[in-house]
Amino acid sequence: MDMHQEAHRMQLRSRQGDKCNKVTSQLVVNRRSVLTDVSNRRSGRNKLTKNSETSKNVKSKKIRVLSASSQLEQQEEIDLSRRSRRKSARLSVKHDREDGEANEKETKKIRTETEEIDSSKITKKRRRSRLTRSNEDEQLVENDNKYQVHDADKSSPIITDGACLVRPDYRLQRDSFDGKNHTLGIAEHDIDSRDDVLQVIPYITDIFQNLFHTEEKCHPRMYMHAQSDINAKMRAILIDWLVEVHMKFRLAPETLYLCVNIIDRYCCVVNVKRSKLQLVGVTALLLACKYEEIYPPEVKDCVYITDRAYQRSDVLNMEQDIVHKLRFKMTVPTAYPFLQRFLNLVDASPLTRHAANYYMERTLQEHDMLSFKPSMVAISAVVLALNNPDIRDSSTSLGVPVLLVEYSNFQACKILECATLLSKKVSEEPVTASRRQLVAVKRKFDSRKYLNVSTTIDLPNANTICK
Repeated sequence: MDMHQEAHRMQLRSRQGDKCNKVTSQLVVNRRSVLTDVSNRRSGRNKLTKNSETSKNVKSKKIRVLSASSQLEQQEEIDLSRRSRRKSARLSVKHDREDGEANEKETKKIRTETEEIDSSKITKKRRRSRLTRSNEDEQLVENDNKYQVHDADKSSPIITDGACLVRPDYRLQRDSFDGKNHTLGIAEHDIDSRDDVLQVIPYITDIFQNLFHTEEKCHPRMYMHAQSDINAKMRAILIDWLVEVHMKFRLAPETLYLCVNIIDRYCCVVNVKRSKLQLVGVTALLLACKYEEIYPPEVKDCVYITDRAYQRSDVLNMEQDIVHKLRFKMTVPTAYPFLQRFLNLVDASPLTRHAANYYMERTLQEHDMLSFKPSMVAISAVVLALNNPDIRDSSTSLGVPVLLVEYSNFQACKILECATLLSKKVSEEPVTASRRQLVAVKRKFDSRKYLNVSTTIDLPNANTICK
């Protein structure tokens, strides 16, 4: 029984194994059929993509051919338009040339006609001008007979009764001057320098008559008696420092004179404190630079030179205060233009010019010199320089030149009075309370640029004028 059961089990197992083999074989067949279908589908897709790509390439080639042909057509159109433009431009140039030649011919004809007419008019005017000139010459001869000059020597002209070197209309002081009626012609003492453009010889007489007329209004007086916190020594220290700043910034001489004038005019109106005196000085220098210089220093430079004792706002506020107190009057006659005018009149040498400028700048520190007008101080400096023994030639005579006396209409005794005070101030160097000498001006003129006039020549002496 056991044997039969085991045989029956074996048969069942074999039958089950056959069934499993059949199922697996069918699964393999099915898998193969599925794979073949998938591969066929993929190949079909690839064929479609290839066909689409080929069609796209064909289309792009067709588009390229069409674009190239269109570009060629556009270039041909552009070339045709350019050729047509060139042809039209050439034709226009030809027409313009023809028109220009015709216009030139017409203008030449008109010019010849106008020149003939103008020549006839000019001849008539010349005839009239000759007649008027002859009449004017006759009048001038009559006037010259009134003012005859007999020169025994060029260095010392001798003036006879009723004669003069400078006519009254060409002097510094003219009684009929009112700012409207002007002098005609050129004075005899300005004829030699009429080619100098900077002197403006045709207008120089009226210019200096106007400066002299307005000098009395803008001239600052002595004011230290009205100040409670500052004195003349402090003013001298301030101006000595400003001379050094002026040298450092390489400013024009007119700037220094205007700066001192602004300081004095402001101090005449305002009671200045000692702590604000340097601020007034540096602000006045800034205003003078804005008026005279082409490239004035900036506010930060002014703060820097004061060793930052003041701030930017302090300088700007002081600038507004000075301008308002002076009523914006910055165009004032200083001593510098009068000095240059007097030096040009006497035809001074370079050494004489440097000496006169040294004496003049040295007086800026002195408060006592405010008792004289700037023109008086300028003529005194010129007279002292001319009479200096180290400068004066043996051929020139001592004393005040007659030309300066007649031109300025100043009395010789007034010039001598101012010259004595000036020579005294120049010979005495100012000293501070701490016994420090103020020698900025002397150091400035002790250079080759100014021929070392502050150290190489004698000090001015008013006694040489009286000899």
